[in-house]
Amino acid sequence: MQAGDRKAEVSLPLRLLVFGILFDAAAFAYPPLSLGAADGLRMRLFHLARVAAVALPLLAIFSSDLAARVGGEDGKSDYARRAMLFGAAAMPLVLTAAAFTRIELRMLLPLPALAVVYAALSASLLARRCAPRPELWGWRLVAAGTAAGLVMGLYAFDAPLLGNFAGAYDGVLRATIRAAHEAAIVAGMALISLCQVFGRKGAADEDRPHRHRRRQAADA
Repeated sequence: MQAGDRKAEVSLPLRLLVFGILFDAAAFAYPPLSLGAADGLRMRLFHLARVAAVALPLLAIFSSDLAARVGGEDGKSDYARRAMLFGAAAMPLVLTAAAFTRIELRMLLPLPALAVVYAALSASLLARRCAPRPELWGWRLVAAGTAAGLVMGLYAFDAPLLGNFAGAYDGVLRATIRAAHEAAIVAGMALISLCQVFGRKGAADEDRPHRHRRRQAADA
């Protein structure tokens, strides 16, 4: 993949990340108290929108980087990248719209949620080709965490499918499930990020003697 193509693929998720950070900062500075109590449905939707607005664009950047390393052997890497990008844009938008307008809009959440799960599962398979083992396990944790979130959507946010299956929102069971879901995604993203940072540094260090020899050859 050419450097120009790589830059173009990263530019959109990077813009989404910047927007998400600004959105989160604005919500922190000026919390929408009109949405009700902190444990109310609208505020919970808005809180998840803030998290998704930052976390999903980061995953989209990681997915684009992985797709660039896999190359154009097949369309799976591109499908995964596009699915993650769709989820990164649509998930915060749907959550915010549901929180501020019609609460029924939350029923659209399976669309971006399925896209994110598909992208994460695809990335965990693609990572087997070119990623170091810690990054591979990072994608597996992200895939497991997002898949768990999809299942949680069957009862969270007053979904009609399973009703009060896991108990009250502030109950021990639901709190434990949420903590495990969040921990899997955060740990996975941390592993992916660390591998990319130190992997690039190692690649640059390895390439330094080659660049030095090329300069010496050019001077000679």
